[in-house]
Amino acid sequence: MPRKKKKETSKVELDSRTKYYLEVFVELVGKMYGETARKVIKHIIESGGSAPEETIGRDAGVKSNEARKILQKLGNDALLTCRGRKVGDKVLHFWTINWDQIENVLINRLKKTREKLETLLKFEEENIIYECPVCGRKYTLDQAFDYEFKCPYDNEPLIEVDRDRIISFLKKKIEEIDRELSKLGA
Repeated sequence: MPRKKKKETSKVELDSRTKYYLEVFVELVGKMYGETARKVIKHIIESGGSAPEETIGRDAGVKSNEARKILQKLGNDALLTCRGRKVGDKVLHFWTINWDQIENVLINRLKKTREKLETLLKFEEENIIYECPVCGRKYTLDQAFDYEFKCPYDNEPLIEVDRDRIISFLKKKIEEIDRELSKLGA
């Protein structure tokens, strides 16, 4: 008997900017919602941007109840939309990526991260920090002075933290975010 040819699915060619958005978007979803959500959103993207709820869990390798919870969260945050489509005698709930939101989500998340890093940078630049070599707890100069430069938990002498390394790291991360924002046109 001749074999049936597998139906070839046509993949949509994406421009480099869209591919970049999607890569960053998948990673961001993973960081915001967890590894399971990353699998779900990646599956939807690989399915052409839309997939039926009834098969997403199975196809993404996720329990169906977990997939539904994630779909609801992503829908509540307007990253996905859901529409019912009649297929034969059934109604399937197709979850579709809200393409209009991807760029906004990425830009807003990068801006929030940048703000947090700026706050941390300002704190590091304006304060002298001491650390316990045993437990790793950190104290400002005033706190260290109050504890007579000994950790109140371990009674170990506190050591001044090398702020230059931390400040340099934070500035580098802020520059990286600025480059990403400029790529996104923000």
